[in-house]
Amino acid sequence: MGMDVYGENPKIHTPKPQRPETEDYSSDEMSQYFSDLREWQDKNPGGYFRNNVWWWRPLWNYVTELCDDILTEDDIEHGHNNNGHLIDQEKCLIIAKRLVDELQSGRVANYKAARDRQLEALPDENCDLCNASGVRNDEFVQGECNACHGTGTKPHWDTHYPFDEENVEEFKNFVKECGGFTIC
Repeated sequence: MGMDVYGENPKIHTPKPQRPETEDYSSDEMSQYFSDLREWQDKNPGGYFRNNVWWWRPLWNYVTELCDDILTEDDIEHGHNNNGHLIDQEKCLIIAKRLVDELQSGRVANYKAARDRQLEALPDENCDLCNASGVRNDEFVQGECNACHGTGTKPHWDTHYPFDEENVEEFKNFVKECGGFTIC
């Protein structure tokens, strides 16, 4: 699952490339189109932002901690869903300013370091696929468990949710120019 976040009224700096219209376009034409589209998205960051659920949840948690005084309970809750919830332009401008301040001050790096230490301290969990035995004998795997590699334990579930400054930077660039956004 992913979160497709669309700008409501994005600032557009360059014309969007046109997708080839015929069904008999070449693979080189489509490859060039997608290359041009990625370049366009880089030059127009307010139109679209995407994270898979693993990256989005820690990012949204960070934003909600930073902006809990301007985001409503609905904003916070629905920000974790891809149901089309709208965060308006006024809130986006505040979020963007705070993210700029956080990145420039080094607080994002400090947050990441503290979060990484917290995740490293979490105990491993019993493997649910092999019932902590290290061995599977089911319709999919016979022998050593492919999830825990025979140890019977796996890293804590929360360790699967990454957070980094680059993702915060990209989101900041999006929020500054999106004119409000919906999370789909």
